[in-house]
Formats: sequence, structure tokens, C-alpha cells
Amino acid sequence: MKKNIILRSLLLAGFSVAAPFASASYNGFDARSTAMGGTGVASAHFGVAPLVNPALLATSRSQDKISLIAPSLGAQVSDPANLIDGFDDVKSAWDRLESAIGTGNEAQAAGKLGDILAGLSGENAYANVGLAMVLAVPDDSLPIALSVNSWAKGNARALVSQSDLEYLEGVANGSIIPVKEDLDNLTSRAEGMAALVTEYGVSIAHPFTVGDIPAGVGFTPKIQRIETWNYNVAINNYDSSDLRDGNWQHQTMSANIDAGFFASPTPGWMVALSAQNLFENRVKTREVNGYQPAFVIRPQVTAGTAWQTGPVTLGADIDLTPVSHFQYVDKNQYAAFGAEWRTADWIQLRAGYRLDMRGNDRRVVTGGVGLSAGDAMQFDLTAIAGRDRTIGGVAQFTFFF
Repeated sequence: MKKNIILRSLLLAGFSVAAPFASASYNGFDARSTAMGGTGVASAHFGVAPLVNPALLATSRSQDKISLIAPSLGAQVSDPANLIDGFDDVKSAWDRLESAIGTGNEAQAAGKLGDILAGLSGENAYANVGLAMVLAVPDDSLPIALSVNSWAKGNARALVSQSDLEYLEGVANGSIIPVKEDLDNLTSRAEGMAALVTEYGVSIAHPFTVGDIPAGVGFTPKIQRIETWNYNVAINNYDSSDLRDGNWQHQTMSANIDAGFFASPTPGWMVALSAQNLFENRVKTREVNGYQPAFVIRPQVTAGTAWQTGPVTLGADIDLTPVSHFQYVDKNQYAAFGAEWRTADWIQLRAGYRLDMRGNDRRVVTGGVGLSAGDAMQFDLTAIAGRDRTIGGVAQFTFFF
């Protein structure tokens, strides 16, 4: 069921995956952390620790209630050139040119197709989807959590060849007399790749003191089911519904581990370090047309700090290593900043900002609201917005008992 929801979301996004957002570092979506710009390594609640920093489980106490996130669902899409609609436009213009050959109207049809292809050349579309459930049991000495976290990343891009553009320009200006067989020799392609990682984890943590400084460590050993798609077709044949069959898919199983640490040098101030996927894993996709890129699950190390005073929490996270992605995609390494204001016992307002320190991804602003139904339930809603048609959101229900 969870896999179907995520795959359907990717298809609706046009099989574009992943300018990785969710956070500065972690994979998946926590609504509160995302609303605060993607911070959370030092500022997240213990109930979401398996998604952010397993050490934060150790901030719980035995008198706290059991926390159940059921579920957290988030998505982000970025399609600057409206690439997915552009593929549909290519198919329509291609069909018109094919019908026009031999009628005397080839020049206009070729010019139109050439303009569309030139506009798509080198463009990418991205999306990111996550779905998670977490059960966290607090304790003074050895809290524990069970988690299922599915996160997906990917990319769709147009690979337009210069020879195709030159041919279409020649038809448009009359220097080339086309025949229908010429279209079979055009080489421009549409490419899409995605990875869906489902993690089954058990998190444990332990608090301790260094001198008089409270601290804690945590670990999450986990099993990962990794599914990849490698979709590569002639640009006029792009159809996202093709991804529902298994011709483009590859699946494998793996194991990995997350680790974390925090310390609170003064009351209200916390510093933390989170390391996700300590072991690098290069997962091959299915070979298509001689092309077989790898999805690289990288060790992701992030430093964070948080400061809390009264109703206000401030947080900042900085990636010390790049995030996981396909091997050909430009690497991303984020810095995130955020704030929360608890205006009343039942409502929290949040805002944040995130940027890619390598300059390969769009900056985004985030905002959100948290609504508490006493000490029984929490509902969090988050919005993500950036330039170049970048939007997203997260919804999360948390129950306490």
C-alpha cells in the first residue's frame, strides 16, 4: 500500500524525482522540522528521532507518553521548464510533422518541433516523496523506537541532440527535403530515473552526562529495500504510465545504520551530530539502451544546533557531506535555518529557509502550523515554496498514549 502511494505520487509528478528536500540532511519528511527550513538534528522532538537523529530519543523521559506518527506524508516538485507538459508537446508536434511530410507544410511543422526541442534541451524536472510511520517508547535510560520510512528521489530530463536541431532547422528553411524515414534517425531522448528506498528500523538511545553536561547517543540499525527505475526512450515516446510495468525496474535488499549524538552545554542550548547511512551503497539500475547509472546512498553527516527560550525555538543545520542521489546529478549540500513560536498551548507557528551551499539546487522558504488536541494528538501542516515552479507540502498526524 505504502509503495503504491509513493509510486503514484511520482507518476503524478511526471516521474521526476528529487531535488532532495525534506531536510538539510535526513531522508523523509517530518512536518515540524521541514516547516523550520529542514532543521531538526538538534531541535526535533523525540518521537521523530529515527527520521532525524536517533540520539534525540534520549531526550525523552519515562513520564512522557508513547508517541505514534501515523503517518507523515510529504512531497516536493520542481519543474522549471514545465518539462512534463513539454514532452507531451514534443509528441504532438512530432506527429504533426510526420503527417505534414509530402504535403508542402513540412517547413512550418519542423520549425515548431525544433522550437519545442530547443526549449527543452538540457532541462530537468525533480520531485521528492516521503511516507513514514514511527512508534517511539520513552524511557529514562533506554528509549526505543520502531520506524518504517519510505523515501523516493529521481529526475527527468530532456537529452536533445544538436544534430536533430540542425536537421529540423534545415527542413524549416527549405534546405532539406524530408522523408518519413528521417524521423526514425532522430536521436533526442527523454530520460527518467527514480529510487524508492523503504527502511525498516529499530532505534535505541542512551542518555549520559559529561561532567555536568547532559548528552546522549543513539543508533538505528535498519533493513533497506531499494527499488530503482531507469526509463530511457525516444523523446516522442515519453509516457509516464510506462513506469507501471517492470521493464525499467530493479530491486535489491541491503542493510545500513544511522547514528547520532547530542549535548546540552547550557539549559536551552543543544548541539548535535547525525550520521545517516554510515555505509555507502551504489545501487545499479536496470540497463536500458546500454545505459546503467547507479543510485548512490551516501553517508550523510549533519551538524545542528538549537536554542529554546520560553515559547521560541531556533534551529540551524549544516550538511558536512553531500546527500544521496543518482551519480550523474549535481551534488547537493544544504544549510537550513528555522524558528518555531508556540503562541498558545494548542498552536505553534513555524518558518524556515534552506539553501544549497554548492549552488546546484533552488533556495526555498518554508512555513507551517502545528495544532495540539490536548496531550492526545498533534496535527502538523507544512508548505514549501521556491523559485522556478518549486512547491511542496507535508502533513503529519501524531498520537500520544
